[in-house]
Amino acid sequence: MLFLFNDRVLRLTGNADFVINSGIPATAVARYTLADSILATQTAVMEVPNLAVESPLKAAALAWLIASRSDANAVLFIAPPKCRKPQEVGFRLATVALTTLGSLMALQEAGKLNSGIINNSVWQSFAA
Repeated sequence: MLFLFNDRVLRLTGNADFVINSGIPATAVARYTLADSILATQTAVMEVPNLAVESPLKAAALAWLIASRSDANAVLFIAPPKCRKPQEVGFRLATVALTTLGSLMALQEAGKLNSGIINNSVWQSFAA
């Protein structure tokens, strides 16, 4: 499954074991709601704003949690400067066509993916 996490397209493979192996407790995998999964991602992004680049395994695990509890296959989490609480990290969820994610992945693999392309392909279409 392809999943857009901020400015990176991740390939999510595996199941709950993958999430547990990334360091997320089994109790979280079993009990987290979508709101819990979002808060966990906000917390992670507050600590590491460029999570998808600096810790892609953790980003993929959090993306899997969100995907398994919603129809979303794209997220945008932005921590404001001097963020003090996870709830201050803004977020958006979206469901994007697989063809769009595939195109973004191809651009990423070619080293041509940038935030402008992502904004035009994903987030601007949801702003209207």
